[in-house]
Amino acid sequence: MSENPTPAAFVLGRRSKQRLADCHPDLAAVVERAIQLSKVDFTVLETLRTDKRQRHLVRQGKSQTKNSRHLARVPKNAPELGPISHASDLGAWIDNTISWEWEFYFLIANAMKAAAEELKVRIKWGGCWDYLDSYDSAEQAFQMYIDRKKAAGQKPFPDGPHFELCWEEYPV
Repeated sequence: MSENPTPAAFVLGRRSKQRLADCHPDLAAVVERAIQLSKVDFTVLETLRTDKRQRHLVRQGKSQTKNSRHLARVPKNAPELGPISHASDLGAWIDNTISWEWEFYFLIANAMKAAAEELKVRIKWGGCWDYLDSYDSAEQAFQMYIDRKKAAGQKPFPDGPHFELCWEEYPV
């Protein structure tokens, strides 16, 4: 297992950095700081998506919205950036492959939470579909989301790899 024994043992690879180039710089900065804080290695799986890919993911049941923060949109508060993604999917990199085990996504989300708070950027996590700064930990956020959905008689749709910028602070 690739767990971080000391701070700053992990760095983003070339491909992850290339993918972050299509992402809002504030989110990219949070991801870059999170890899330094993380107890588990991760890679950037995806930032920018085409409309066609997003529709495909909705048809497959892997996404529930056609209005994804992954789609290229010009930020209203920074139009000079041009069309960019406001979301990033991160994959736990364990033994030279992507792992989908939730234990690793809690570690990544906790690192993203710490990095976002340090950089003063509000981040919503797909593991709870809420802002991480509203919770003490990713595990707590996840469990409260599951409990909320069950209490409402709804099926949860947690997405551990997904992180996005706050809509109110980063409108498109």
